[in-house]
Amino acid sequence: MSALPTPKLERWKYSNLPAHVDETYDVHPLAVGYDGDDEFIVDRDVDLLPWAASTYQDMDLWMGLQDVLSIVIPEGKSVEKPVNITMDVEEGQKCEGAIHIHLQKNARLTLHDTVNCQGWMNRAMTITLDDGAELIHIRSGEGQGILTSLIQIHQGKDAKYNAYVMNKFGSFVRDQIHGALTGENGVCSLSGAKILSANQHCDTCILIEHEAPNCYSNQNYRNLLNDNARGVFQGKVHVHQIAQQTDGYQLCNSILLSDKAEMDTKPELEIYADDVKCSHGATTAQLDEDPLFYLQARGIPKEQAQALLLEAFISETLEAFEDHEEIYDQLGQTIKKVLDVA
Repeated sequence: MSALPTPKLERWKYSNLPAHVDETYDVHPLAVGYDGDDEFIVDRDVDLLPWAASTYQDMDLWMGLQDVLSIVIPEGKSVEKPVNITMDVEEGQKCEGAIHIHLQKNARLTLHDTVNCQGWMNRAMTITLDDGAELIHIRSGEGQGILTSLIQIHQGKDAKYNAYVMNKFGSFVRDQIHGALTGENGVCSLSGAKILSANQHCDTCILIEHEAPNCYSNQNYRNLLNDNARGVFQGKVHVHQIAQQTDGYQLCNSILLSDKAEMDTKPELEIYADDVKCSHGATTAQLDEDPLFYLQARGIPKEQAQALLLEAFISETLEAFEDHEEIYDQLGQTIKKVLDVA
């Protein structure tokens, strides 16, 4: 096993991966189930994008992984039916692999990305969006295993990436995202929720590089932490000098449902352009007692009232999907199910 990143690295200071893994795993290539048009699958090797190689000094985790799936959507193709990919890892296994998604000019796709992890899943995903391409990427998972995930997105002119992740699984999750807006008028929207309990640990670490003018990025995350759960959010927006008229936003709000739960938040802005609109914000608190009392005073039982308030809190992460009614409704139903809202 190659050297693993440790808390001695700045971007891993909140997450001790070596404490959660050992060398007894049975190692296999990652198997990917695919539900979509077979014509989109291509047989080719694609290297991991080099621009992120030295960012966190942790790329040994993902460099050299075997290519297990490459999907290419042809120029101008708008895929009406969502493509589904699924990955399963059994207890005692370590499964590794690299997945590549390439949308050519003006192509459009919705991708549902589901994992069921009981062992250790170590995967890298490279997403390339050519000029005018649009990808909606919905991620979710099950299982009590370990996930170390790297997603790298390269966006050309007018390209749009709209992603949502529901993190409610795993004993240890490191969700690392690197985005590069390399063409004008690109849009990168990242949103999601952590709903953790017991001793779960989930670390979301994001870097968005604005490398072209007139681009927009938004990070919008909400977290519910119960019992001894620990959540981490490290979000960074890096605006290069050329990237004038950038809009870059970050927001991470968390509710602690237990005195023993912990949330570590580190939002960052690194700006070298003058004409920009950028902001970041973070809050961590307990559930507000006033609206809870208001609902109870109107005859709603306490547990149901709390579930309704938490649903409203998490549902604000769906703002980026208000123009996609079907996806918005599906994600809303997922939130209700996870929170057991009638």
